[in-house]
Amino acid sequence: MTSTDAAFTLRMPTWARVWLVVFPLLVVAALLSPLPLRGDPGVPVRVLFAGAVIALSARMWVMGAVGRADGRLVVRNQLTTRTYAREEVAGAGIGRERGGRVVVLELADGSTRSLDVTLRPLRLFDQGLQRELALVRRWLDTR
Repeated sequence: MTSTDAAFTLRMPTWARVWLVVFPLLVVAALLSPLPLRGDPGVPVRVLFAGAVIALSARMWVMGAVGRADGRLVVRNQLTTRTYAREEVAGAGIGRERGGRVVVLELADGSTRSLDVTLRPLRLFDQGLQRELALVRRWLDTR
């Protein structure tokens, strides 16, 4: 995708994306090290746990929202990926989810969809949330 294709792109901050690479490496190193762990669960359980951490980090790496100039909005949340046409999105606001505040899409069918990439657990980060909401609303206003 070229920069002219995207009206806006929301991604995790750089520090969080770096952590999504470092954390799984630390977990895998600890789990697969030859050092015995207290109550050692065994190699198969260690490998499964390491795989789960890597899979979760990989999915979080691709989380984001991309509003395209052609009127499509691609939302990659933690567990799902959906594409919406601009006409399917009635509005956007801020809602509460999983112990934090998040940008929420109000869909034309009356349902809502949160943008997981915008989740802010503390009000301290509300300024960034307002900026992201403004980007979504500006994309919606280009109808």
